[in-house]
Amino acid sequence: MNLLIILYLSIVASLVWGRLRFFSVDPGMPRLTALGYDLAVITQMAVTFYYMANVTQITKMEITAGALAYALALFLFWWSIRTARSLDFAFSSKVGAIVTTGPFGWVRHPFYTSYILVWLTSSLLFRSPILWITLIYLVTFYFLSARREERIILESDQGKSYRLYQNKVGMFLPRIKSWKRSHSKP
Repeated sequence: MNLLIILYLSIVASLVWGRLRFFSVDPGMPRLTALGYDLAVITQMAVTFYYMANVTQITKMEITAGALAYALALFLFWWSIRTARSLDFAFSSKVGAIVTTGPFGWVRHPFYTSYILVWLTSSLLFRSPILWITLIYLVTFYFLSARREERIILESDQGKSYRLYQNKVGMFLPRIKSWKRSHSKP
């Protein structure tokens, strides 16, 4: 359980760092939206910490699977940071460079994928209704944010190239068939 706690603390520190230092927040983002998101994330984190400290019915196999999932999410987050260098946070109206390498070659929104993996892992490990409710809210938030971000890009001068990228790469999950085709030897 100690490894699980250490990984989760690393994830929390990484997410807080990313929110405060890496992503720029569009001042036009609705305050209620930002507040709802932050409250859901804080709830996820607090409830997960509570269960980590108080639940003893988790098997070693569940702890191992949870640790692997947390490690994967942490790796994906930092790989995305290293690849992207600078992107805008959800609800930005600016169109920057389209990143299609690294984890962005696997999924269009690797940051959201890493977050979803963390919240889903906590929900599966601790089976708390509060975790499941906030997971549903957060996945919905990420989906709507991704759709809005993509709509802005598609309406920009980079729309055509982004449409091609969309056809090759899944939003949150890799498109295995497309990936196999593009990475197979001739």
